[in-house]
Amino acid sequence: MVHLTSLLLKHYHKGHVVIRLALSGCSNRPFYRIVAAFNKRARDSKYLEQLGSYDPLPNNCNEKLVSLNIEKIKYWIGNGAHTTKPVDKLFGLAGFFPLHPMTITNAERRRKELDSRIATEQENTDAHEQDTN
Repeated sequence: MVHLTSLLLKHYHKGHVVIRLALSGCSNRPFYRIVAAFNKRARDSKYLEQLGSYDPLPNNCNEKLVSLNIEKIKYWIGNGAHTTKPVDKLFGLAGFFPLHPMTITNAERRRKELDSRIATEQENTDAHEQDTN
């Protein structure tokens, strides 16, 4: 019986596989690798396999670049890998998962702020035109 519990404890301490972002690049130019790694390991340490990449800074066309290896992602999720919230959001925007609820909430919030900003600017320009007449 003692032998069985020690095996269970060893298995528990290994942790589980997680799909997450591993930071690379410079301090002013971040670049992330989407990797499958054990959850007990540090963020940028050794990983099992690279599944894609993510460049958060916009390029000349104002695009944030993401590359995903869908077959490898399906394999790791099929084997029980968990995903972190940032990776969930990326997969949702890519169409691999359903959209994360916070993505929708943030988009609605930004839309309201933009609409209110446009309305105040419109009122200011109307008031300025009336003052000049």
